This record gives sequence, structure tokens and C-alpha cells, in this order.
Amino acid sequence: MIMAAKLILLFIIILISNTIQGITGFAGTILAMPFSILLIGIDNSKQILNLLGMLASIWIVARAYKDICWGEFLKIIVLMLIGLFIGMKIYSMYSPTILLKILGIFILFVSLRGVLQKNKTQIKSKIVLSAILLLAGIIHGMFVVGGPLVVIYATYKLKDKATFRATLSLVWIILNGLILIKGITSGQFNRDVMGFLIPSIMALGFGMTLGEVLYKKMDQNVFMRITYILLFISGLSILIK
Repeated sequence: MIMAAKLILLFIIILISNTIQGITGFAGTILAMPFSILLIGIDNSKQILNLLGMLASIWIVARAYKDICWGEFLKIIVLMLIGLFIGMKIYSMYSPTILLKILGIFILFVSLRGVLQKNKTQIKSKIVLSAILLLAGIIHGMFVVGGPLVVIYATYKLKDKATFRATLSLVWIILNGLILIKGITSGQFNRDVMGFLIPSIMALGFGMTLGEVLYKKMDQNVFMRITYILLFISGLSILIK
């Protein structure tokens, strides 16, 4: 495929995924990852989407920092940072293929349960919720797609959609920033990545703007249903990668 076609397709992928990111504060990276890998490879995709995820989150936090729940942010970030470094280590030791498939199946189960179960059983165990955050950090360190697992925690702890969105966005700024630093120091953030950045950032801007418009028109019930639908799409995207 010629370079111009790759740039156009990448623009479309990032436009759609970041429209969703603008609405929800998550899912942009995990939805874009499988398709961008087919276009430009896994290493370039991880670096570009990681940076775009961080920029998108900065955009959200800059406009909604007053909605951040600092208590929940601290709980999330501490456990996810521990998991992040564990995940980076695991990724350097083992093939991610089988783990990705398992993650995809798990996400599908959680999303279907959220959509279909009318009387949802609350996860009250602090140990289980903490384990979810730790696992989310591990997955994010391995694949930069820890969002769906964090959402499982956040849907129980952050009921307000503005707080949900702003708090998770701040989490991604910290975690993606660390991954970016690692990419730069290891040489993975290279000239090839730079060549894809301009159209990617343009698509990010358009997508986030559209997402902001749609976000303001959504009520609480619609938002939560979309959250579970996005989890389902995320699971499928991992399985078909």
C-alpha cells in the first residue's frame, strides 16, 4: 500500500476512535490499535496511539479538571503504576498473542453482562476491585490498552459521567507519559513514527471536537450503555487483530 493511502486510512481510524475518546474519556486507543497495526505495524502503532491518547486526555483534563475525583484518582494511579511496570517486564519476556485473546474474551463477557443484566450485582470486595486495577496496569504496560479494565472499576466508583471522564483522563496522562518516555529512550519513537504524526494529530483534533459536541448531548443512562457497548467492541477488536 502506498504511503498516501496509509495516511488517509490512518486519519479515518484515528478520527473515529478519538470521537469516541472525546465522548467517554477512554476506548480511543483500544479501538484504533488493531486497525492501525494492519497499516503501519505494532511498534509504530503503539507509539503513535500512546501519544495521541495522552494528548486527548490532556485536552479533556484542561477543560474539565474541576470534575476530577482526586481520592479515586490516587487509588487508581497507585495500583496501576505498580501494574504498569510489571506489564512492561512481562511484555519483554513473553509473546502477547495468547494473553490478548484471553483479554478479548474477558472483556466481551463483562460488556455483555453489563448490557444484559437488569439488576447488576455490585462488586463490593475491595480486594477484587484492587485486583482489577492492578491487572489494568499490567495490561496497559503490555499493550497500552488497560482502559476497559479500569472502566469496570470506574463504573462502580465514579457514577457521574463528568467525574468518570475527567478522572480517567488524568490517569492516562500519567501512564501514557511514562510509556512515551520509555519509547523515546529505547529508540522506538523514531523517524517512522514522526512521519505519521501530523495527520494523526489533525485527526485527533477533529475527533475530539466532534466528541465534545456529542458528549454534551448525552444523558447518564445513554452514557453508561455506550460504555458497555464500547467494551464489547474493544473485546472484538482484540480478538480479530
